[in-house]
Amino acid sequence: TACKERLLGLAWQRFKRRSVRTQEPEWELFCRDQASWLDDYALFTALKDRFGGAPWHLWPRPIRDRQTDGLRLAGEELAEAVSREKFHQYLFFLQWRDLKRYCNGLGIQIVADMPIYVNHDSADVWAHPGLFQLDCRKRSAFVAGVPPDYFSKTGQLWGNPLYRWERLKKTGYAWMIDRIAHQLNWADWVRIDHFRGFVNYWAVPAAETTAVNGR
Repeated sequence: TACKERLLGLAWQRFKRRSVRTQEPEWELFCRDQASWLDDYALFTALKDRFGGAPWHLWPRPIRDRQTDGLRLAGEELAEAVSREKFHQYLFFLQWRDLKRYCNGLGIQIVADMPIYVNHDSADVWAHPGLFQLDCRKRSAFVAGVPPDYFSKTGQLWGNPLYRWERLKKTGYAWMIDRIAHQLNWADWVRIDHFRGFVNYWAVPAAETTAVNGR
């Protein structure tokens, strides 16, 4: 990891020096086209580093609650770190694009596996808290799991925050559709795991230690 970080740091410094002298249209196009997720993700990553890896619901309230002034100030203070993270994602974009083209040229298609749920301590939940079942302190109120069955007497406690489906419906499921569409930019096929979660799911109070007391 240390070796990769050092090399990425060198690449970032060289890229900055080069981009000062010449325009980087592909870089600018990438940042513009991916802004719907990239801006929040890059800032989230920079903030995670600033706060020593603490989960976002423990960050200072102006940042935790995404208050306009708090986000603006954080963006200004962490501008360098945000740009560097965007550059890391840009490098991955270029390398994955070339790999996918190579595979497709050989007649090989790529299948992506996308879980229905996301982690609570993620840019997704921090950027869109209203779409998830959170309490007033932005912690999970209910989490995902599987009820007790033949395989487990206490069920399975996955721990992922649950969606507020009624709010997703009011937006035409825009966030969910964008998420799936984005994955289709990186793969030829996308498998959703588990699709059953769109039809029926097991909700467990976040304070529980097993999945028994869910509904």
